[in-house]
Amino acid sequence: MNAEGLLVARLFLGVPFVIWGIQKLPGGEAHLVPVLQGMGLPGATFLAYMVGLCEFVGGVMVVLGYPARTAGVLLGLWCLVTAYVSHKGNTTQQLSHTSMAGGFFLLAAVGPGSLALFGGQPSGIWALLP
Repeated sequence: MNAEGLLVARLFLGVPFVIWGIQKLPGGEAHLVPVLQGMGLPGATFLAYMVGLCEFVGGVMVVLGYPARTAGVLLGLWCLVTAYVSHKGNTTQQLSHTSMAGGFFLLAAVGPGSLALFGGQPSGIWALLP
């Protein structure tokens, strides 16, 4: 696949997570806290901030293309867990999250392409991250 296509795919996968993460950070977490409390999870406010932070950081990692393979696996798993835990009974949401997971796993398999931070080939200490 060409580098431009991988960049566009990374943007389509990563930008929504950046936006969702920002929406859940200070002030925006208020919408997620009642949902988490309704699921019986302890520390719902802290958890809402952590969800926002994970979505934001993961999205940025995908957009930048580093470490795209790690972010692809983690966000793919994130999407599958979210589909199962948060969207039970909503087939449309479950299928959309499963589709996103497939995109993230594909990114992990193919890699970020050459139009990524470090050209997709980091060196030095940066090469320690998968």
